[in-house]
Amino acid sequence: MVGRLVLYASLVLALGVVVVGACTGPAAQSSPTQAPPLASTPRPFTPAPSAVPTTTTATPPASASASAPASPGSSPAAACPRVSGGVGAAQAQLIAVRIAHQPGFDRLVFEFGPSTAPGSPGIPPYVIEAAGSLSGASGQPVAISGNALFGVRFQNASTRTPTGTASYPGSTDIKPLTPLIKQVKLVEDFERVLTWGAGLDHLACPKVLELAGPFRVVLDFPTPP
Repeated sequence: MVGRLVLYASLVLALGVVVVGACTGPAAQSSPTQAPPLASTPRPFTPAPSAVPTTTTATPPASASASAPASPGSSPAAACPRVSGGVGAAQAQLIAVRIAHQPGFDRLVFEFGPSTAPGSPGIPPYVIEAAGSLSGASGQPVAISGNALFGVRFQNASTRTPTGTASYPGSTDIKPLTPLIKQVKLVEDFERVLTWGAGLDHLACPKVLELAGPFRVVLDFPTPP
């Protein structure tokens, strides 16, 4: 009986040792868990250096001189205003040029008659202005006496009719005995462009009149009374 108890006690002791060893053994290792990937740290963006902008400074062009050259022996031509007038569609024939002195002025008159050229009768378009020199259709300067010069240019006018007949019987180079006007000369009569030059003793700005019955362009150059 006693021996059986001892056997039972040995079995219980051995079973306890086994249980205790199982509890105190090395802990079971968990299966390794894959570590999450590290977040990639973005590299700072360094922009490529841009090209250095080139600053262009505009150089202003040299300004042209506003002063007009002086006419030979006179004040600058700009001292007398440019005068224009007439009727754009008018066609005319020059029939007379007259020069005379009146108290206080020398008068130069261009008288016109009707023309057979297509257009209406009247005073043809004209421009009157001071000039340093005057040239005809050939381009060669025309010599005119005086210390100041004026050009009188008519469009749609001529000393000859469209058929070639002379409408102006007078001189084309007039040298009057007036105190201011020294010479009046035909400069150009080509393709119904008619230009006369008036040479003066000194510069004087004319007063220009348009008269009808007959059609006339009148230039009054002031002189001492």
